Amino acid sequence: MDDYGFLQSWFAVFCAVLGTLIWRAAGVMLASRIPAGGLIMGWVNTMAYALVAAVLLLIFVHPIGALATTSLDQRFVGLAAGLVMMFFSRRLILSLFCGASAFALAIELM
Repeated sequence: MDDYGFLQSWFAVFCAVLGTLIWRAAGVMLASRIPAGGLIMGWVNTMAYALVAAVLLLIFVHPIGALATTSLDQRFVGLAAGLVMMFFSRRLILSLFCGASAFALAIELM
């Protein structure tokens, strides 16, 4: 496969920007016509949460970088501690602190 040249690289960037701007413009035009509590927005919100959950699960199961040096058990301890604290306290900062602390302890003790 040949490498991209200078102009081909800029053309690829231009196409990516154009593709993004088209969908953003369509979203701006359609946003005022779609009710916030309607079925379409419910579906959009559901898909957004599903994509975030999928990316986080991918990072959790197949991490890269420094996180890849830890075991799945250690990551699960931190996740479980954070979820339990979120369930009982309903405070994000406290849950994050608890999960990160449990993860750090799991790394040290396991």
